[in-house]
Amino acid sequence: MSKRIGRFNLIRTLGSGMSCKVKLALDTKTGKKVALKILKDNMGQRDRELVETEVAAMKNLKHPNVIEQVECGQEMYIKADGRQRKVFYIVLELAAGGELFDFVANSGRFKENVARYYFKQILDGLDYCHSNGVTHRDLKPENLFLDGNYTLKLGDFGFAGPVEGRDDSGYLRTILGTKNYMAPEIHLKQPYQGRTVDLFAAAIILFIMVAQHPPFTSATPNDPFYRCLAANRADIFWKNHCQNKENGDAFFSEEFKQIIQGMLQLDPSHRPSIPDIREHPWMKGPMPTKEQILQEFSKRDLIVKKTIEDEREQKLAEKMKRVENQRKTMRGVGQSGSEETKFDESG
Repeated sequence: MSKRIGRFNLIRTLGSGMSCKVKLALDTKTGKKVALKILKDNMGQRDRELVETEVAAMKNLKHPNVIEQVECGQEMYIKADGRQRKVFYIVLELAAGGELFDFVANSGRFKENVARYYFKQILDGLDYCHSNGVTHRDLKPENLFLDGNYTLKLGDFGFAGPVEGRDDSGYLRTILGTKNYMAPEIHLKQPYQGRTVDLFAAAIILFIMVAQHPPFTSATPNDPFYRCLAANRADIFWKNHCQNKENGDAFFSEEFKQIIQGMLQLDPSHRPSIPDIREHPWMKGPMPTKEQILQEFSKRDLIVKKTIEDEREQKLAEKMKRVENQRKTMRGVGQSGSEETKFDESG
């Protein structure tokens, strides 16, 4: 008897977090594989709110560059031994390629033309979300996924908010997101516009795709790299980032530098909008075809999977070693106690 929730047969665990366990599942109605989140019973109030936010935000979003929410609800979770319990679940489109983060971190940086290909998809997904009243507010490579054809998808909308703000003023005020990708106005605890903070994070992701490291630690006055951009000393910023790189000062194209500088401006009113970005000369450059992406990323995928598997095996080996050391310690304690008893008896 297979594990199942409603019409979904559960295949294996893909991952787990504080609030849920994610399963690879088969939709017996469509024959498609999906990602099924089973929410934990002991979820805290904060985690429950994030889940509710994600469900509400993704409910009506249907776009090639946004993870689709198939359905959600409550259903009986029937285990292999026949035991049952009611659970809340969310079914999402399966991003079989995994996280963009793993591809950059484990298979190497992207050439600018490849980064342009994926940056365009980020913009298309964001433009659609913004046009439908949703701002993401937690864009980062770990929240960008690739499907089986290596098409990019925006996911994890737990921090989503309304583009028009809670009071229809056009501004949001909640301090949230991931520190390294937050716009300076969020760090400064100022009201901010969802569109502009999403694009600020998108610029950081673009830089990471090309450089394989972030442009700065955080967009604050204390960060030496961001301080250079904020003080209009981009020459120092780029000089430092070009050190020890192939081709030196020519590592980044001049047009790439311009679009990054524009999108990472301190003053949000000086940053380009999505239409402005699309018209930027860098965006007009060459891009690989879908076939070329499939060819390149099939090779990258092998590297990513091997790296992840090696890391998993290493963690397992370390865990086994810790367990064995604990057993040796316990055996040593037992042997020591036995010797002490004998000594006492002989005494």
